[in-house]
Amino acid sequence: MLTHGSLFSGIGGFDLGFERAGIQTIWQVECDSYCLKVLEKHWPNVKRYADVRTFLNERPVSPNILSGGFPCQDISVAGKGAGITGKRSGLWTYFHRAISVLRPRYIVVENVSALLFRGMGRVLGDLSKIGYDAEWEVIPACAIGAPHHRERTWIVAYHKSQFWNGLQAHSIRSFGGEN
Repeated sequence: MLTHGSLFSGIGGFDLGFERAGIQTIWQVECDSYCLKVLEKHWPNVKRYADVRTFLNERPVSPNILSGGFPCQDISVAGKGAGITGKRSGLWTYFHRAISVLRPRYIVVENVSALLFRGMGRVLGDLSKIGYDAEWEVIPACAIGAPHHRERTWIVAYHKSQFWNGLQAHSIRSFGGEN
């Protein structure tokens, strides 16, 4: 069974989606007290950590998938434009640290569309430095039936060795080579 670790969990949007896909959430990281109550109600048996800056000190189990929507306030065009180094959006640094330490197979990141010009280079560069490649897309909420346009940037990253190993194995079989 695939496992999932949830950073910046909020009220569990990623967690619910992965659960519906048959993937087990093994821990959540959230600091907001209201959100924690929602998480506790819907995932009473899931380990929770309160601080993304320190949870790695408790040595959480490494999941197959790590997800999160790190704070967007400094990235959003509605904000003051501090970008990915701002006080809140700068928490990306701890997301990156978690990836570096836990080494999940896959990473799923969500943020505002302004990430493309206020931090995407940093995110992709940080991922690349630790051996991950990524695909991304900006998807408006109305594309999935919501009654508003609100665009979101979605990033799916994977370790480069997995992609190349899978591609090599697939290519050899496709051309009648060794299995």
